[in-house]
Amino acid sequence: MSLRIHTEALYDGLKSFLGAHDPNQVLSKIERELRYVIPNWSHNIPDCPGWYWFKAPGVGEPQLLQVSHGRIDTKLMADLGPPNNLVDVQRVKGQWAGPLLPPK
Repeated sequence: MSLRIHTEALYDGLKSFLGAHDPNQVLSKIERELRYVIPNWSHNIPDCPGWYWFKAPGVGEPQLLQVSHGRIDTKLMADLGPPNNLVDVQRVKGQWAGPLLPPK
């Protein structure tokens, strides 16, 4: 059972105890939060710092990359490791998924 289906089943079981509420608002909030737990692949370039899954074109295995502000300016940079190290995310082509939330 996927996490999304499990979460929706939990909500269905609890909604009778929640009293008056807008179920569409609750399901919308669940969907927003699940986006951080179950990110979807996209060609959208990261627009905030964080950890992202990255899949380069023609490469089957994704890798986890840290995206953060550059040391000299606030441009977002992806840490590709040696030999390239920090590269402007605008120049990194491929699919992205994230940002991932850190564990609590």
